[in-house]
Amino acid sequence: MKTIKTKGLGQAERLALVELKSMVPFFLICDGIILIICGVCAFFGVLEFDFTILTGLAFGNVAGAGNFFLMALANGRAMLRRSGDPRVKSTTGFGYGVRLIALFIIYGALITFELINPFISVIPLLYPSFYYKFKAIFKKSV
Repeated sequence: MKTIKTKGLGQAERLALVELKSMVPFFLICDGIILIICGVCAFFGVLEFDFTILTGLAFGNVAGAGNFFLMALANGRAMLRRSGDPRVKSTTGFGYGVRLIALFIIYGALITFELINPFISVIPLLYPSFYYKFKAIFKKSV
């Protein structure tokens, strides 16, 4: 099994990268399922298959992975600090707010300029949640 080069990274960053690496096959399987569904819908005339589906899926994957990494980083750093530190809650909440505002602005711009399909690009943001649900179902642990 190959290891991720983590020289110079902190403990929270290494844990987030390892967890993200384990999700990549699941992301690809979900992307394949979405592309098959879109292809079938396009074949039957329900959906017009154009570049915005592919760009939306690609951007959604990048945004979903980045979103998960930043969230895991914030939570990992919060766990490494003392639990009684009042700054932990405020910095974690601030990080969540900034991350969501950035996603909202970027998604808004890309949808406004019709560069991505809004529905398809949001689905990959849910992949980490689906991953942990399937992991809990099939492995009986999280």
